[in-house]
Amino acid sequence: MLPKLLTILLAFPRSLWFNLQYLPFSQAVKMPVWLAPNARVKKMYRGGISLRNPRFNGCHIGFHIADAIDCYGTHTIICVEKGGKWIVDSDLHIGRGAIIHVKPSGTLSVGNNFAISGTTSIICSDNITIGNDVQFSWNTLVMDSDAHSIYDENGELINPAAPISIGNKVWIAANNTILKKSSIPDNCVIAGNSLVNRPITIPNQIIAGTPARPLKKISSWKV
Repeated sequence: MLPKLLTILLAFPRSLWFNLQYLPFSQAVKMPVWLAPNARVKKMYRGGISLRNPRFNGCHIGFHIADAIDCYGTHTIICVEKGGKWIVDSDLHIGRGAIIHVKPSGTLSVGNNFAISGTTSIICSDNITIGNDVQFSWNTLVMDSDAHSIYDENGELINPAAPISIGNKVWIAANNTILKKSSIPDNCVIAGNSLVNRPITIPNQIIAGTPARPLKKISSWKV
């Protein structure tokens, strides 16, 4: 594992390139986005990422290493296909091994203080909205489509993509799956190994199970 100073020095050229290549110049000169040496940019286009509040060193991609992550063999992958939109507030942390993939018709919007510790994948084909102060642990899948189309006997599509909504101050623990049509209200904790595949409307809860449901009322949570 590289020392911190060396990691920063190695990150500077690619970070500078990313900002100048994909952001308006007025934002790029602030150097808001920093890419770790392990980070890979795939199918990105200018305008694919939009920053609401750009500030120096506000967005970190690929730096954070969680305890359960192979810090030597994993890459962080950012892919925003032509036509897709990734809308980002400030204080973004995408950990080692995470994947962000926005398809051509997708819009992924994330709020302030958004963090993924590693090996979580967010695949957006339609619309995924994530509020402020949302934290993901490792090895979670968020996907608003089924990836493949299914048609009935009359040739009609029966499994279209559908939005996902995650509120403010939500902690999503390890090994979870969040699928299309899901919504998670404010101030909730999604327990490990849960499946969220429907709207949940009660805030301030520990949510768990397959499928997930509210289990216990809480006042708050912190890292």
